[in-house]
This record gives sequence, structure tokens and C-alpha cells, in this order.
Amino acid sequence: MSNPSPPRDPRPLPPDPSACCGSGCDPCILDVYYEELAAWEERQRQRQQQNAQGAQADTER
Repeated sequence: MSNPSPPRDPRPLPPDPSACCGSGCDPCILDVYYEELAAWEERQRQRQQQNAQGAQADTER
């Protein structure tokens, strides 16, 4: 039986440099991107930690 592939969670794409109008929008499109990027990075850390714990549990059996 094969293992299911991990869920896809692509890295957020940065906005085009010209997407920011420079008028101080709140939130700015760049702020939104950096928040999405930080959330994605945290999900990657959590996934790596879960994978490491799963691998450790497999070796202890």
C-alpha cells in the first residue's frame, strides 16, 4: 500500500512590485503577502515537526 502524498501547500507568491500603490493602504498588499508568508512558514515548521515525530515513533517500534 502506498502512502498518500502530503497535501499541497504552495508558498505564497509575492505581489508584483508595481502592485503597491504607495498611498499607505491599510493593509498594504505587501503587508498581506508578508502575513501569508509568515503563516505558510509556520505551517511548514509544524509539518516538519510532525514528520520528525512520526519518524521517531516509527523507529521506536
